[in-house]
Amino acid sequence: MKSKPTLKQLMEITQLSRATIDRALNDRPGVHPRTRRAVEAALKQLGTGSAAKAAGRATQNAFEFRLLAQAGDAFTDELMRTADALSTEFDARGVRLEVVRCVGASDDEVAARVRQATAEVDGIGIICTNTPTTSSALRECKAAGKSVVTLITDVDADARHTYVGVNNRAAGQAAAFLIGRHLQAHPSPDVAVIVATFSYTCHEDREIGFRSLLRQRFPHVNLVEVIKGADSGAATYEATTHFLKAHGKLDGIYNVAGGNEGLAAALREHDLTGRTLYVTHEVNRITEPLLRSDAIDYLLTQDMPLMLRTVVDHLKAAREGSPVPSQAIIPIETYSRYSLY
Repeated sequence: MKSKPTLKQLMEITQLSRATIDRALNDRPGVHPRTRRAVEAALKQLGTGSAAKAAGRATQNAFEFRLLAQAGDAFTDELMRTADALSTEFDARGVRLEVVRCVGASDDEVAARVRQATAEVDGIGIICTNTPTTSSALRECKAAGKSVVTLITDVDADARHTYVGVNNRAAGQAAAFLIGRHLQAHPSPDVAVIVATFSYTCHEDREIGFRSLLRQRFPHVNLVEVIKGADSGAATYEATTHFLKAHGKLDGIYNVAGGNEGLAAALREHDLTGRTLYVTHEVNRITEPLLRSDAIDYLLTQDMPLMLRTVVDHLKAAREGSPVPSQAIIPIETYSRYSLY
């Protein structure tokens, strides 16, 4: 007797996510007809439709969560890779976590995806700007009895159950300490900060922490500019190049956002690589080679698998009505090229 097709086999044939295939198998709303046809064709290719549908319905009681990532491209790639690596572990716990790429999406688009997810899944993990548009949609999600967990960056406390991530103000202080100590012997060093938008509370908190610690511990350091990089390589390159042409001297730079390929290119073109102390966030396909080549001096990050496991724990607890903390703080990790795994 032929074995039942597995979700993994269906994913390989259709190139659809586990959660999408499960929705199609269980006739849930919100599945595009083209998607249903692709799953049906895969079932025929594997030899049986009814057995797979029965297998899909057997998992119907599992929790299904969706993580919306309104974040930078390289960070989102790393998030999706980590979630995929943890999928077997989550399956064993009766959880499916689907990561939805929202790179470059407007707040209106993110709010629409929140409302769609509210109708389709048990809870939402989200990285997003803290704006009235998005927060309103998240409050609707909570009111519908679904769980809401923010990660990396927070929103208004009444719009979510739990925040999971590092203490971003402390992360900014850590960056200031690294730069301040390195430049302690310089008589009047100039440093700059790059942000994408203060609508991301993590960017605002990091910048506040950085500025406050410099003022307290290293008052001789001049914070000369806050550069808007829009979380993209091209925008960061343009903004940094414009600043360097006008200012010239730069002893240190702290990038609270993405766009590191653009920042590194601008520093290289002005012969500042290795001369301007460079601190930023997250280990990913962009930052890792820059760290290894000494373009970046320090990376501040967190344990991504631990963060996603913690997000899932709190999504489950909130959905089940169990008490959850307002915040679950993940330790800050600091890497140089010599400590990178």
